[in-house]
Amino acid sequence: MAENNAAIQTGSLITVTYEDREFEAIVIDPNGLGDGEPSIGFGFRMASRHIGIPQQTLTNRVTQIEGVEALKVPSGKVFRVTQIRATDGNDYKVIEVADWFDLSMDILLNPGKIRKPARENIGAFLRWFAIKGFYAEANVALKGVYSGKSSRATTRWLIQRQSGKPVRKTYTDLLLELNVHSTAYGKWTNEVYKGLFGMPAVEMKQRWLLMSGDPKIARNYISEEEGIAAVKYCEDMVVRMYIDNLEEAHREAIALTVRKYKLHPQFSNH
Repeated sequence: MAENNAAIQTGSLITVTYEDREFEAIVIDPNGLGDGEPSIGFGFRMASRHIGIPQQTLTNRVTQIEGVEALKVPSGKVFRVTQIRATDGNDYKVIEVADWFDLSMDILLNPGKIRKPARENIGAFLRWFAIKGFYAEANVALKGVYSGKSSRATTRWLIQRQSGKPVRKTYTDLLLELNVHSTAYGKWTNEVYKGLFGMPAVEMKQRWLLMSGDPKIARNYISEEEGIAAVKYCEDMVVRMYIDNLEEAHREAIALTVRKYKLHPQFSNH
């Protein structure tokens, strides 16, 4: 599949596969690594979900150094934080990927008060991408190219190695095979969230953060755990039901998921 570099801009959201989960990364600079080679970062919330350090803990460590925002880790090292308005209209605090890896390694060596479970998550995070990176270089050495197909094959192998279970075709595999550009994944994610909950993904996730534990909300509110399960079920149904029309597959998958999880959806009039 040819890359559509014209579609890449500061704030573009892309889906990155990590273990058996997908999460969003953000383009910092479309030419950050050279002409047409974008630099990428992780937002605090996305990183906290997959590395295990609470978003608030990261936010509390942000300080101003000579007018520039930076995150200070227990060792005393600092990493630049960039405020970016993403293509979904929301603002994110972003740290460039290479800095995230340096930050993660530094925390492993100098954990301070970071607890063992979070350190274990960081170790798994680093291990995953180290293996992916090595196989990327090995494929280039062997075949002259590291394709999206090779990347997905490595991901499936790693998941199967970890879980011991066969791994089926994923939702993102289907989008890739249909030549959906990674920057458009957010559109289809929002189709799922709007169909299930009546609002875009980012807004629903913000409500999960804000409403957690509110007894007035609990009576009318699907929990984050159940909501994520419904999203995953819906994506699985899209893959299983797709024949030749992606929109139709989404409509049918959403209808089945709403029925299975007894959604109304709660915020459809919002």
